[in-house]
Parts: sequence; structure tokens; C-alpha cells
Amino acid sequence: LTFRRQDRLVTLPDIESFANSHISSYGSVGKATAATRRAYSSANIIDIYVLEKANELQLRRATPAFKSSLLAAMNEKKMLTDEFVVVDGLIRTMDLVVTISLDREFKPQEELIKLTVRNKILDHFKVDNRSFGQRFIPQDLNREIFNIPEVRFSSIDNISNIIQLDFNEIIQLNNFSINVEYV
Repeated sequence: LTFRRQDRLVTLPDIESFANSHISSYGSVGKATAATRRAYSSANIIDIYVLEKANELQLRRATPAFKSSLLAAMNEKKMLTDEFVVVDGLIRTMDLVVTISLDREFKPQEELIKLTVRNKILDHFKVDNRSFGQRFIPQDLNREIFNIPEVRFSSIDNISNIIQLDFNEIIQLNNFSINVEYV
């Protein structure tokens, strides 16, 4: 990200790269995306949608201190004709119910297998593995779970369709449960 931005903010990827690598004075980092306004008279006004990382799995609304720190740092490197506006990104929380099918021979290892599936799910939804506007495709998560050797089959029971997001939204896992059935 540092190499990509080259110490100036010209393009939207430059701005996003800078915002995603910015560390506030109190050590907080964020997740951001940038968009230009569509009105002809506002072409040089760039909205930066930002959320602050609470931990590796959760985002939160950026604090005013983080937003002002980001804006001050960006204003030093912007083009003269550009104007930055830092606004809140949107978090779409999602609950998940997963059912895995195991062979009966794995019954003594059920808790260990559930732990492995849990880790796959959490890894899929880590903040660093998600981006703004990235849709949720249930089949992708199913494929990751299915790659666990002991899992014969997996299904996401409460979501069947792809979840589409706007460019300023990001998915965050809220609650999830893992059911086990034996075949």
C-alpha cells in the first residue's frame, strides 16, 4: 500500500491505499473506500467512507478523532483542486447457520471438527479479508468449509442467495451457529 500511494493522492486507489494504511495518533487503523461525487460541479469532491477496526473481526463507526486525524493527514498530500470529505461507511451485520455432515466415524472428534469449521468461518469474515462493496456468496464459504477433509457436506441454512452490497457497505458477521448431522 505504501509503494502504491507514492506519497501523493491523485487517483481513488491512491486515496483508498492511504486511508487503509493510516494509523491515528492513538494507534487505531481503519477500513476505507473512496468515491467521487456524480454531480458535474462536484467532480473534485471525494467522499471517503471509513470505519474503524475494533478488532480483527469487527468494525465500528470511526471516532471523530480518527476521522479528523485521517483528514488532516490526507490534506497534506492531496491535489490542490481536490476536496476530501470523510463520512461513515455502513456495516451490514449478518447471522449465519451452518450445517455440516460428517461420517459417523468422526463422532468422537466432533468438537475438534466444529472448531476447525468455526475457524474457517471466522477467517472468511476477518476485516482484512473483506472489502467495501464485496458481496457475500454463500457458495464460496461452503467451498472453504467443504475443503476440511472430515466434512462430507456443508450447507448454509439461513442464506441461499448472494447478498449484494452498495459500494459504501461492508459485511460483518454477527452471530453464527454450527449444526452437525451424521451420515
